[in-house]
Amino acid sequence: MGGLTPEGRHLNTQGWRESIVQAFVRVEDAVYAGLGTLLAAIALVLLVAVAVAFARGLVGGTLPDHAVELLDRILLILMIVELLYTVQVSFRAHGPRGLPRQSEKAPSSRCRRPRRGD
Repeated sequence: MGGLTPEGRHLNTQGWRESIVQAFVRVEDAVYAGLGTLLAAIALVLLVAVAVAFARGLVGGTLPDHAVELLDRILLILMIVELLYTVQVSFRAHGPRGLPRQSEKAPSSRCRRPRRGD
């Protein structure tokens, strides 16, 4: 009397494990949101810096001398944009908590099988 049955312990353990999983999911979402924000800010700053350097090179006539540096920065921006896309795909894959993922949604009425009377 007063003690937990093995079934009660099992239910308690499952709740504890679910809490840990939910905590990890929240941390993962926070990290992805932080990384996405930082990557977006860096990409925008680099884009402005490349535009300024391009304009200075164009006006000063030194664009051919700095073309490789500009291309290097542009490629870095493109790599950051690809990382941002990866973060976006990760968020979409998780979907809103509690709602089914896109692949788990019920088929629409257009896809239903015809009934015997149809």
